Amino acid sequence: SLKHLIIISELGFHLLHVPEWCEGQVTEYLVATFGDYFTDVKMYIEERSFRRFVEDCLEETVIVYVDHLLIQRNYIKEDTIERMRLDEEVLMDFFREYLTVSKVENRVRIMSDLRELASAESLDTFTLIYTNILEHQPDCPPEVVEKLVGLREGIPRKDAKEVVQECKEIYENSFVDGNPPKAGFVFPKVKCLSASKGYLWRKLT
Repeated sequence: SLKHLIIISELGFHLLHVPEWCEGQVTEYLVATFGDYFTDVKMYIEERSFRRFVEDCLEETVIVYVDHLLIQRNYIKEDTIERMRLDEEVLMDFFREYLTVSKVENRVRIMSDLRELASAESLDTFTLIYTNILEHQPDCPPEVVEKLVGLREGIPRKDAKEVVQECKEIYENSFVDGNPPKAGFVFPKVKCLSASKGYLWRKLT
């Protein structure tokens, strides 16, 4: 079932930043497991339902990946960024065997956006990337920036606070008629953000 596969991806991405993940074994194992499972499932359901199922698997994989990226406690270094880029490639290559390239790109894009955010070097770059993210994931809360900035070594606390404050203002200013943005497929389901969401809304409204 999909639930079973989600558990597999939960377990896999729980290993973010262990040597196996850095060497690509976790993501490779995950797509191999999906591949075996899809072969079985395809025999029993019609094509359209199968594609929807694959899409669900991709979405859940991205959600779990983002969640574990934000909760892991290791500093984000160059090899982390490179591994993230390779993970995107692995997922893209695998899922486009089953779905249109545009569908896969639309789901995986948030991973590459967060990778860019995680490697930003200046206030302007952080705010520019965050603004771009809001264009296609308008409900991406500023806590995402806060968590990623906190995982960066060498960013002075004062600068980090400035980045987060700027992004909070960008987020608030993106509201239409004061209404919170429409929910996308990722952030409402990212577990580590749900606890702080109520606090954020109270603060912004």
